[in-house]
Amino acid sequence: MNQIRVMECCMKFKVATIGILLVSSSLLSAGEKTLVEPQSPIVDIQKEEHSSFYVSGAVFYNNVYSTEYAWFNAGTDTQDELAGLTLIAGYDYNDILALEARVSQSLLKEDYATEYHASLFLKPQYKFRDLDKPKENYYTVYGLLGVGYVHVDGVDGNTPAATEVIGENIISTVTFQYGLGVSYTIVNSDYKSYDKGSVALFMEYNQLLTDGDISSRLYEYNAKTYKKLSMNGLNVGLSYHF
Repeated sequence: MNQIRVMECCMKFKVATIGILLVSSSLLSAGEKTLVEPQSPIVDIQKEEHSSFYVSGAVFYNNVYSTEYAWFNAGTDTQDELAGLTLIAGYDYNDILALEARVSQSLLKEDYATEYHASLFLKPQYKFRDLDKPKENYYTVYGLLGVGYVHVDGVDGNTPAATEVIGENIISTVTFQYGLGVSYTIVNSDYKSYDKGSVALFMEYNQLLTDGDISSRLYEYNAKTYKKLSMNGLNVGLSYHF
């Protein structure tokens, strides 16, 4: 009898163990089916396009003078007011500094002189824009600091040049130059960037030459020999960012 009871107990233990294993297996299988791995959302990140290179074209109105000057045909006998074109190639190194190379040639209002000048400028700048709204138009104020080559020849214009300087060089020198300007940038909404494809209207003042040494008369009817020549002017133009 004792052996039978022992065998019955063993059988009941085996059945209970098998039952526990089956229930555990079912629970684990159910847990595996309900386990959901977290999915990372796929975000389409648009890379902001920045443009560093730009080109500009401008019309200039310069005063070339020996002693004193005034603006817009109100000058002295020793002043010539020249109009011409300026071409600019620039590179925005960052938001606060740009580099520019310029060439200019007078074309109009050459009373006794014609001039050519080329310049290299550092361009510190401050852009008044909202970084959270890159597609909005904005203003920029900037300075110009650099060096330039100035070449002035005598011509037989409305105020005749002295005979000995017609077609000859009056001054040819490399000198320190500076300026100050303001621009208004119209952002191209086709681009995410506030630079690429934008157009800027700008106006600036430049001091291109201060008391450069000369040794010739400036025009026919003034017998006095002037020894210094200066040049300043205004530029108005458009820029385009590639």
